[in-house]
Amino acid sequence: MKRLRPACLLLVSMPFLFACSKSTLSEEDYRAQRAALIEAHSAQDPTFAALQSEMESEESYSSEYWRWRIDQYLYGQYTEFQPIYDAFVRGKSFTQIYDLPAEDLAATPEPGAELTDLPEGFFTDNLPGNVHTGKTVLADGKVYITYQGHLTDPYVASYDLENDTWDGPYKAGHSTLSKDGRKVDSHGRPAIEQDSDGYFHIVYGGHGGEREDGLNPLSIDTPHAGGRMIHVVSEKPYDISSFVEKDDITPFASYTATCKMGNGDIYFFTRAGTHKSPWVYYKMKSGSQTFEPPVLITWPVPQADDPIHVDTFYITPKKVSDTEIVVTYLWHECNFKEIHDRTHYSRINTYYMKLDTSDDTFYNVEGKKLPLPLTKATADELTLAYNSSETGETCFGTRPLVLEDGRPAAAYEAMGDDYREWRMVVYENGKWTHSLPIPGTKRNSVTDTSGRKIKSLLKHETIKEGGSSATAAVIYRNAAGETVFATAQKSADSTPSEEAWTVDREYLSLSKASMQMHAVRNEAGEAEALVLNVRKGSAQRLYLWHDGALRPQN
Repeated sequence: MKRLRPACLLLVSMPFLFACSKSTLSEEDYRAQRAALIEAHSAQDPTFAALQSEMESEESYSSEYWRWRIDQYLYGQYTEFQPIYDAFVRGKSFTQIYDLPAEDLAATPEPGAELTDLPEGFFTDNLPGNVHTGKTVLADGKVYITYQGHLTDPYVASYDLENDTWDGPYKAGHSTLSKDGRKVDSHGRPAIEQDSDGYFHIVYGGHGGEREDGLNPLSIDTPHAGGRMIHVVSEKPYDISSFVEKDDITPFASYTATCKMGNGDIYFFTRAGTHKSPWVYYKMKSGSQTFEPPVLITWPVPQADDPIHVDTFYITPKKVSDTEIVVTYLWHECNFKEIHDRTHYSRINTYYMKLDTSDDTFYNVEGKKLPLPLTKATADELTLAYNSSETGETCFGTRPLVLEDGRPAAAYEAMGDDYREWRMVVYENGKWTHSLPIPGTKRNSVTDTSGRKIKSLLKHETIKEGGSSATAAVIYRNAAGETVFATAQKSADSTPSEEAWTVDREYLSLSKASMQMHAVRNEAGEAEALVLNVRKGSAQRLYLWHDGALRPQN
């Protein structure tokens, strides 16, 4: 597959290039060819001058560090450099190429015996890192759950909904994310899909790759975060007890999002490296066990007036039909100095497009075919749904929405000085309208088992409906400050503007704890089970709720 770089569509002819894929190159020849390439491209690309200025000043990082960053920019942006560099570094380790100290990735001590005891009913060992509920697949009457477990390795378990039995958890692979004293990292949390032949596929573990993986051919950004992305497949269909590793995806990838389409094709969306990297998708055709080469969706571009700053994106895909995937995304203004404002992380705007998987073509909301890869300029022109830079708002996250009336829509997490809430942007009558409430977000009034109205309702999710009755799962804080997971029944005195609910059973109640839940729904949208995360201090475990009870792994 030919990859086009938006900044280098007009390439300079280099008479000194030669076929060196299997040869080696002396340092003198390498430096001469590298310098000639930089000089040739600098005439129309000011990024080299900006990076060179940082290298000479050494105010932010050492000159050797910036040499590495310049090499990566040249390697990813101008592919004619790749065979030259590869011939020079063949057989050399990272430290033989760059005189840089060992990585300092802010190690996090592993929890020890001081772990807080959590209530019985969980099915995992203690989980590291941020709170998460894992990823799930519902197939053949079983819930398959994969999650980031001990030392960020991927684990998988299944629960039989009819027989109330567990299989696993099993360790599905080895992650490099938190090994050797590194901090716990959640960018490569495992995602799971089952193919049409019954084999399970898990992708996991990536946040930029390892230094020893070399330079990233799909990026202008160095692997400064660590962790390889890996794809494993079960050795046998319908069996999660053992997996084998595939060599078909880039180790530099970050984030895991998958969609299985109606014809059995599986799409894996990921960022092809660290922050200043393109987003790509991999496709696995039904009947295959390997992904095809990646397709570039976006491309990062240094800003013309200040090339140290780079325009890039964060995307969120969602399958909306058997043949369509909606992708919403936001603009992220990054920089080569790795300086990030942690209050908003420079996340701006909301964008919308669709992937028609019947012909693997992206379209905007008006049905216009989109040129790939998208840059900030083409994204603004063709896919912009909400220009939050004009309102001064941060769009901290986006996600596709499916409205009952069929109007294209996206949710975005609006954030300002004193608020942070999810809102909606909708396309109607040829234009986008932002700052709308998300449908279905009715006010819910919940009363606890003592008849007191709950003031701090943290999560409410309807899990069963039938006529005028309904059951919901709720997470709230009670009068004693405890976090509670419970079920509630819909009351007869509910109104169209506010639904009234009464807690009928409390399952977990814990002080100084946090809880999250994820509903495992069938194709009809009905919740078959709930995955619950409970965290207190450094103790964190997953629970499965099904048919009125927590189901511990025995």
